[in-house]
Amino acid sequence: MEIKKKGTFKVLITAFVALSLFMNAYLFLAISNMDGTTATPSSNPTVQNVRHNVTSDITDMVKQVNDSVVGIAVYGQNQMSGSGSGVVYKVEGNTVYVITNHHVISDASSIAIVFENEESVEAELLGSDQFNDIAVLKATVDFDVSPIKIGDSDLLEKGETVLAIGSPLGIQNAGTVTQGIVSAVDRTVSVNLSDSGQEWDMSVIQTDAAINPGNSGGAFVNAVGELVGITSMKISDASVEGMGFALPINSVMQDVEEIEKTGRVNRPVMGIRGMSISGLSSHELRYYNIQTNLEDGIYVSSVESNSAAAKAGLQDGDIITKFGDVEITTYKSFLAALYSKKAGEVVALEVNRDGGQISLEITLGAQ
Repeated sequence: MEIKKKGTFKVLITAFVALSLFMNAYLFLAISNMDGTTATPSSNPTVQNVRHNVTSDITDMVKQVNDSVVGIAVYGQNQMSGSGSGVVYKVEGNTVYVITNHHVISDASSIAIVFENEESVEAELLGSDQFNDIAVLKATVDFDVSPIKIGDSDLLEKGETVLAIGSPLGIQNAGTVTQGIVSAVDRTVSVNLSDSGQEWDMSVIQTDAAINPGNSGGAFVNAVGELVGITSMKISDASVEGMGFALPINSVMQDVEEIEKTGRVNRPVMGIRGMSISGLSSHELRYYNIQTNLEDGIYVSSVESNSAAAKAGLQDGDIITKFGDVEITTYKSFLAALYSKKAGEVVALEVNRDGGQISLEITLGAQ
């Protein structure tokens, strides 16, 4: 019995091994023939090159607008002293017209426009405006340049995709493209005007697209390549990231048209020199002999003869407390109210004179 049991065990083991070999062979053949072919080793395997199309509407758009964005080289004392960016907004024959920022060219003795083909052409400054930070250049070229398509900045929405194109950190980086979104469409930013040191509130578009020194004056475009702004500034602080600003193109083009016609943005004038009471210390109040209990208003230190202010009856020592419907608190608020009007407009003034309040009307003069 013992011998018979051992023989049976050997038979069973042999059967299992045979079955296992049969199943492995069957599976191998089934897998090999899934695509209808027999798996045979090859000494010459075929390698396929797979190409992916990674272009998009954005890349196509950038190609279309790239030659409309230029570098601005600024020279002083016969050497390059700075650089920025610009945008070709109009072409008439061989004459190209370029928008850039006032602060890019404000200290220039000469200016050159550097095009996408690396041609550098001397530019003529048609005029600029420090308050809205706009300058207009003109140059003659002997090659083709395309003007950018002007969009409508009033149609921008928060969250919309935008791109900044310019020359960050120098002309050598011309054509740099950064992408972001519109973070806010109607932001007010207080800036110090380089020409006068005065503070001024600018209405701007906020974006998280990277804007760096050298981007100033460059193109701020929407997803279809329309110019919706001019890149102008950023908040530069170690604790701040992604807060750049562009000037809305609708207001920019109004200034551009005036500069083309007259060489400047024409603003109304009153013909006074003044200062904010709120910014004066007690020592300064005594120094200027300002005797008042008012905390806000514009102290009129002098009135120009034959000016709009003189004709309206304003006098040295008056304190302007209201301009039209606007309560005047600082010189910045006074300038904002004044520059919201046009030359020739009649505006009501509230004035404190020797402690008493009087009303005057002024017909604003032209700059």
